[in-house]
Amino acid sequence: MRNLNLKFLRSAEQSLLGGMALASLTAACIWLVLGPAPEIADYLIAVVLLFALFLASLIVMHLVGNSRREMEAALVSRASAELQAIQALRASEAQWKEVFEHNPVMYFMVDADGIVLSVNTFGAAQLGYRVDELRGQSVLKVFFEADRDAVRQSVEICLANIGQPHNWEIRKVRKDGSTLWVRENAKAVRRQDNRLIVLVACEDITERKEAENALRQSGNYLAEAQRLSRTGSFGWRLVTGEIIWSDETFRIFGYDKAPSVALDMVIQRIHPDDRAGAQQTIDQASSDGKDFDHEYRLLMPDGTVKYVHATAHAVTDASGSIEFVGAVTDVTARRQAEEKLQQAQAELAHVTRVTALGELAASIAHEVNQPLAAVVANAAAAQRWLNRDTPDLQEARSALLSIVDDGNRAGEVIQRVRGLVSKNTDPKVPLDTNEIVNEVIALLHRELFSHRISLRTELAPALGPVLGDRIQLQQVILNLIINGIEAMQPVTDRPRELVIRTQQEDTHQILVAVTDCGVGLATENANRVFDAFFSTKSGGMGMGLSICRSIVESHGGRLSACGNGGPGATFQFGLPMHLEDQTP
Repeated sequence: MRNLNLKFLRSAEQSLLGGMALASLTAACIWLVLGPAPEIADYLIAVVLLFALFLASLIVMHLVGNSRREMEAALVSRASAELQAIQALRASEAQWKEVFEHNPVMYFMVDADGIVLSVNTFGAAQLGYRVDELRGQSVLKVFFEADRDAVRQSVEICLANIGQPHNWEIRKVRKDGSTLWVRENAKAVRRQDNRLIVLVACEDITERKEAENALRQSGNYLAEAQRLSRTGSFGWRLVTGEIIWSDETFRIFGYDKAPSVALDMVIQRIHPDDRAGAQQTIDQASSDGKDFDHEYRLLMPDGTVKYVHATAHAVTDASGSIEFVGAVTDVTARRQAEEKLQQAQAELAHVTRVTALGELAASIAHEVNQPLAAVVANAAAAQRWLNRDTPDLQEARSALLSIVDDGNRAGEVIQRVRGLVSKNTDPKVPLDTNEIVNEVIALLHRELFSHRISLRTELAPALGPVLGDRIQLQQVILNLIINGIEAMQPVTDRPRELVIRTQQEDTHQILVAVTDCGVGLATENANRVFDAFFSTKSGGMGMGLSICRSIVESHGGRLSACGNGGPGATFQFGLPMHLEDQTP
């Protein structure tokens, strides 16, 4: 159409200029033919003027043509630019329509009454609808009944603050009834027709919400597990000194929950007698950045004492700084149970010792009777030496010295018996293992003789000392020997021999082994014999070896049993040798 207009203007212009030129020529010719006869000079002047007029017409036509062509070019350029702008606008509209329809964000346009004016295809599809199913409907249709009041309030806030963005997180309900969590960003604007509308962009945050819920649930499980196990967790950054505690750790230490904890708070709560050791552990961990594990007591504000066990693992973060991640466990109940168990074991051990000594009453009486008989005999001899006409003072003196020795020997037997019967335990001191073995053997001579058992000892000389309780170690050896004696009672077809050996290993262990040639020990019972209330004897209580194992383990050793290559069994325990640089 624009090209037709240009052609019409061009034709009109040519017709106008041509007509002007023709009219000028016609007027000049009429004047020459019908006018008065001019002079020759006038005639020439008229011809010249006529020619000048014609030439001027041609020049004017040329100038007008140039102007026309320039105007044509400008109009064509303008028309092309407008066409390109229209095409670009259409492309932009198509592009933005594509973005609006298929952008992975739900877009809603609602009016002030909450009616959906527009929704993109993606948004409708996310909710399981077609666009025409939502357009013209209330936006509350896609929200749960319980959340609709919150939606109304949010829309009212947007309408009351035109142009200001407002956002919230809420659930939407799909067409199939399933839940979709979204973060809605909304803003109210005024249209050209002065109507208020609310533009809403919804981001799907369902996966994030599910992850948050799972994390929250996991945190609840962890907190409950920590509460049940009385184990709290903590983090300690060495660079900043920041300490983070879990809820259970705050409960253990008796502090109110706070964002962070100072190291002074920890030290303040530790029992005064344990602070030096705890501070040493903390300083060592700070300097070398290595794992640590220690146990200490807490003195609570009400005066009660808690036993706690702390362990931590050192990790390196991205910046190369050391951070400790650890756990602290309230072991008060365990420690109290251990103390009660130790007390019960001590009482049971006392009963066992008394029972064993009751069984050995005849042997003990024999051991005491021997030195007493010797005292009587030596006293009678001394009396005879003194009653002679010439008293033999030398012989009398010798008899009296023998009386003293026999009296001391009787006193030692009584002392050993009193020690075994006593409930009190001696403090751990360096002891000679061979000496303890011999002390127990001295109590059992009569028992061994009455059961026709020969005793062979292989005691290694110059054994290193062990750090222990004399009475408790005597009880272990006594129990093992009595078990060996009882194991050989049914034996009638071979000699009954009991062997006691001591030796020192390269690992700084002192070994004591008691070997019998009795009925032996079944392989399946090698470990069970140390369990409480398990016994291979018909009338046994099953507590003797269990107590022996507890005593040996409390001394840092290990008690084991095995069958011999031939008849019988061997019970052996090892104790760590006490080195000179170790304090008792």
